[in-house]
Amino acid sequence: MKARRLTFYLLRQDVAEFEDALDTEKASVAVDLDPSAGVDGRFVYVQPRPSVPSWVGFVQPVLADQLGSLRSSSTSALLLLRTSGRIFALTFGYGRSLLDLSKIEYQFGLRVALNRIDPRQIRSLDTKTFEDLVVTTNTQASKSAELPTFGVDVSRDILRAVTGEPRDQSVTKRIAGADSLVMGVKAPVTELPAICDDLLVAFEADDYKADFGWIDQLSLVRDSASIGALNDLLVEQLRSGATGSTHLAMPEAIDWEDIDGFKIAGTRSHVYDDLDLDEYLDRVGEDRATITVENLKSRYVWVRFGRSGNFDKRWNLYQCLVTEQRINDQLHVLIEGRWFAVSTTLVEEVDAFAAGLIDATVQLPPAHVGEVEADYNARLALSSPQHLLKLDARIKRPGGASSGIEFCDVLSDDGDLIHVKRKSRSATLSHLFAQGGVSAAAFVNDGIFRTQVRELIQAEVPQEALESWLRLVPSAEEAVDRSRYRVTYAVIANSSREGRDWLPFFSKLNLMQQGRQLSTMGFTVAIARVPIIDPE
Repeated sequence: MKARRLTFYLLRQDVAEFEDALDTEKASVAVDLDPSAGVDGRFVYVQPRPSVPSWVGFVQPVLADQLGSLRSSSTSALLLLRTSGRIFALTFGYGRSLLDLSKIEYQFGLRVALNRIDPRQIRSLDTKTFEDLVVTTNTQASKSAELPTFGVDVSRDILRAVTGEPRDQSVTKRIAGADSLVMGVKAPVTELPAICDDLLVAFEADDYKADFGWIDQLSLVRDSASIGALNDLLVEQLRSGATGSTHLAMPEAIDWEDIDGFKIAGTRSHVYDDLDLDEYLDRVGEDRATITVENLKSRYVWVRFGRSGNFDKRWNLYQCLVTEQRINDQLHVLIEGRWFAVSTTLVEEVDAFAAGLIDATVQLPPAHVGEVEADYNARLALSSPQHLLKLDARIKRPGGASSGIEFCDVLSDDGDLIHVKRKSRSATLSHLFAQGGVSAAAFVNDGIFRTQVRELIQAEVPQEALESWLRLVPSAEEAVDRSRYRVTYAVIANSSREGRDWLPFFSKLNLMQQGRQLSTMGFTVAIARVPIIDPE
């Protein structure tokens, strides 16, 4: 028998009836199973409705004949099974859209896959990095490989999905797990309850800890009192418009080239180009004061896909919120509609690293309201022209590099490589921190790059000061004395938080990774917050 690719979801333990698993807003047809089959379950489907494809209206003006007879349709179906006291859902076509996704067991497929996959036989990993925005990465190998091949940083990457070959291949040759589990099954439909029983055993096992224990750096918060307190903090901030530690992100990876816009319930028919929390709160206006967890969970986000032109209801607004909140010095993050407590050990390590960084040795003037980075950099350099040299936007390409590198935004005559970034809702600090590392590596290792930087200095600096500035950048034949230099990160942002807590935790985690690499290379790392003022 040819293997059939099946997708399994496990419903939460408190879902007792088949009807409870369904999205009540989707009209569907339910079919009872034949009692003689010996399977406890129900089949649910949506009657397909043929419609004219959205692209017909686009091409019709240049066609001699009408295409009105063209129709397309898609089918959605679910097979719900009860076994071992739990309900499983198998989706067919677009059957996932019939499920109430708030009722599914989080990371069911991922946990099963990690417990069953041979750690030497991984084919792909999906990870998420949470900072000012969410970066989703899918890494695939041309053949099965071990974890190090995929370049996962276990201290900052959150594993969302894995595909690989199981140790026991008697049931399937390959499994893929996230919230759902996908695998090829050769068995007839009557044997699905036994397969589900086996998946439930795998879900409850903890074999994964031997090779993937780092995924527990985020532990799911199950205590209702803690969840309530965290939700109260979040709601209070949203009502006041304070979004410094909160933003919106898609809970799952969707190809951006297929997305044509978003709608969010509660803001009428407005179409958003992107999921933007500040724009949403602006649209809500005075109704911000009425925000509750309940209406965040009842207001849905719709995605319009370019291929169909239709808006598809995907998630509730609460599932799209990403935020950091602390209770009793314990850091919690809201990800995909679930609260997680971040490992105290990891938090202490990150906070200690950030606290141990030196402050900038260069006097950095406050930024002005509405001032762009380029203007600030120019004003910074002019504040001490004999000691500071503006180099931003002067991109140079090291030998063999496919893209250019900016040496720094401002160079001081005391060896400060100053990188400046305005922290805003549209800019992530990960680029800033990475820029410092990439620039420093090219500076040390690439003579061609240093030659290009020296040429830039020669073009910018008056002859009488040239020699002293050139001494800061050794020629291609000379070695770089790294102890002379400080990689200085200047972040333009207002904050009332003390110490380094003005940086979100995941930004500090990113800073720690980049900072450690720079320290290993021999550079000193400094960081400073540049306040924003109104000069008038």
